[in-house]
Amino acid sequence: MNKPWTTPERVQAERARLEASLDGWRRPLAHGVVHELDGELTVQRVNLDGEGVLSAAALAAVTGHRSGTAAVPLTPERLDQAIALLSPAEACADLPHPNLWTWRLLRREPLGRARLHAVFADRIDDPDPADPVVRAFLAALHRGRTEHPDGTTTLWRPVGPAELDLLRGADMRAWPPRLPDQPIFYPVLNAAYAETIAREWNVESAGSGFVTRFRVETAFARRYPTRQAGGAEHLELWIPATDVAELNARLHGPVEVVTSFP
Repeated sequence: MNKPWTTPERVQAERARLEASLDGWRRPLAHGVVHELDGELTVQRVNLDGEGVLSAAALAAVTGHRSGTAAVPLTPERLDQAIALLSPAEACADLPHPNLWTWRLLRREPLGRARLHAVFADRIDDPDPADPVVRAFLAALHRGRTEHPDGTTTLWRPVGPAELDLLRGADMRAWPPRLPDQPIFYPVLNAAYAETIAREWNVESAGSGFVTRFRVETAFARRYPTRQAGGAEHLELWIPATDVAELNARLHGPVEVVTSFP
């Protein structure tokens, strides 16, 4: 049994050692575990953007996965092996261990007819993956969206008067470039959340707030996973500032102002 890894440096060193042992290994963009019972698929945990690299490597080590998008059977024996690989890291109190805790909870419950799948995704914008487990996993990444049959997605964004003036200067057809200290563009996924921000933040900081609504190509929006910023309805996208020009090229119709405060 491995000695406990008590420091972040030791955890990173062990992670690097494990990854180096996996011939052909390519880190996924996202990974997690899906529970299946009588055809019902439940995503237990999603890891994104470099989260849980050690857990991804552990799942790869026990399942044989090395690269690409796939759902791989995760038997109880394999899950036990993955837990054993991660367990020494728990001694490091400076790092969170959500995957280890999730896996242990899954292991405590008898599976019965249920099955587990380890899912790896090297892209999250696949429009129609053939594997239903992968499809459920990607649906969890894209939850809370208003997608339309015409291939567009509706997004909302709360703005203050200064940003609204810039929008109007572009005939409401282009979002202004982000400032150097604004690396992320944050549209949100529902009107209620946008109204909360406009009313409680824009009004306080700038004297007035406005809720805008716009449509963008769904293929573009699906590049970015849904992010939760607090409450269950506080859902948003984090679009890098470098992608705003492409966002503008993928807009369908003008940006609309739908609500104003006060």
